[in-house]
Amino acid sequence: MIRTTLIPLAALALAACATTSPPESEMSAARAMVAQARPVATSDAPKELADAQEKLGHAEAAMQRKKYDQARILARQAEADAKLAWTIAENARLTRTAAEVQDANRTLREESERKTQ
Repeated sequence: MIRTTLIPLAALALAACATTSPPESEMSAARAMVAQARPVATSDAPKELADAQEKLGHAEAAMQRKKYDQARILARQAEADAKLAWTIAENARLTRTAAEVQDANRTLREESERKTQ
């Protein structure tokens, strides 16, 4: 009795695993992060941005083939790569801004010293 009950339940469980839903939220998150990274990372993190865009393209293709598990993994990787690209670009921008502030402070200090002499 137990054996005849377990076999259909196991088959049902396997069928449920095989029918995963489309990773819409993961795809949306990846698209949004790539779009956010694109304007700032094009010059400061081009490789990382290209990696994110490539993985997003592969995720889109997997979605069309209904390979939802593969699409989910690729979308998550694309989002992570886009976050990395954005972070690298932001770090570069902040480093440039800090250098500009230091230069401005140095110039002000030199002018102040000249006026006191």
